Amino acid sequence: MVVVGSLTLAPSLPATALSASEAAATTLALPLSTTSEIRAETVGVQSVALAGYDGATIVRDGYSAEAAPPPPAPVAEVAAPVAAAAPAAAVGGSVRWPFPQAVRISDGFGPRSAPCAGCSSVHDGLDMNAGDGASIGSIADGVVITSTDDGGGYGAYVEIESVVDGQTVTALYAHMQLGSRGVSVGESVTAGQLVGLVGSTGQATGPHLHLELFYADGVRFDPDAWLTQHAG
Repeated sequence: MVVVGSLTLAPSLPATALSASEAAATTLALPLSTTSEIRAETVGVQSVALAGYDGATIVRDGYSAEAAPPPPAPVAEVAAPVAAAAPAAAVGGSVRWPFPQAVRISDGFGPRSAPCAGCSSVHDGLDMNAGDGASIGSIADGVVITSTDDGGGYGAYVEIESVVDGQTVTALYAHMQLGSRGVSVGESVTAGQLVGLVGSTGQATGPHLHLELFYADGVRFDPDAWLTQHAG
């Protein structure tokens, strides 16, 4: 009877009436992974709440984590320096001086003391001393109307007719070296093209270019002033 009573009372004990040792065993029996997840979630929530998260910096317990800086701006490609282009050849009525460099003017346009017997006291052109044998260039595009080695007082000379600013202008290049003329009658030339070489043929006291300019009326005018206006 005693045994039967004991067996009867055992199932009637409440589920919570476990001993302290049994309760501890039950708590320790929880899987470790479950405990870690609970702690991780708790720390994450506390971190956000304490930081006052502003999207850039998270601060907790004296530590900080800076947001990643933006990527550096791409470096602009720098083009290699380009050398300045050489000026294009003068075409289409461009005007230039007969020599590419500055030269000495030995005699200007207008009245003068005659430099030699038979030389005129009224100078119809401009005498330019570029040196014996220097290359003479056409002052403008045009057409050759005279080219001869037998020009009397002019010696070997060439005439080139051009149209500048709507006006027909003729340039006469005199006292050139014999056989140095580089153009023929009827030939079209461009500004800067070789006309001939500086010489002292005809009525000349030494090697120089005698340059004359005139319009259709044949009246000579100052080449220095005209070239300064049109060629600079």
